[in-house]
Amino acid sequence: MEHDIRDLFRENNDANIEIPKNHRAEFLDKLKYQHKKQNGFQRKSMFKIAASIAIILVCSVYYFYVNNQVEKTPLQIQVAAIEKEYLINIDKEWEQFIEVAEDSVLVNKYKIKMHDFDKDYQKITKELQKSPNNIYMLEALINNLQRRLELIKNIKEHIKELNQKNTSNETIYL
Repeated sequence: MEHDIRDLFRENNDANIEIPKNHRAEFLDKLKYQHKKQNGFQRKSMFKIAASIAIILVCSVYYFYVNNQVEKTPLQIQVAAIEKEYLINIDKEWEQFIEVAEDSVLVNKYKIKMHDFDKDYQKITKELQKSPNNIYMLEALINNLQRRLELIKNIKEHIKELNQKNTSNETIYL
């Protein structure tokens, strides 16, 4: 089946046919149409890929969110309520202390003490999450919150007493 390529072209009658004048324009139009078709296909496929990724991400986030929610025991619910109540009272008392206190050194001193209590509170909370039914951790948590609240109340009372002594020792000259 060996043939000389030159012989094939001599025998081919199609090679002698003349190309129409608008052939080049038609070819370019067909090429542009094909290119648009391919771009449309690429865009559609990219949208499909992006939508698939978005759906997978949403499903995985939902799955992990639902699985990580553990039902709390009645004891944990009660502890959370007590903890919330104490924290609200502590914040309220601290704000009142800041309003009453005039000495910035005293405020900074007690701010440091409160920060230390807060560090202990964070540690106890982490331990309590690890073993939620540990009665010693529950007692430590409640004691920490009580000490913080008592500290602030004692400070406020002390400041009120100092302010009363200062106002009673003043004399008024006319």
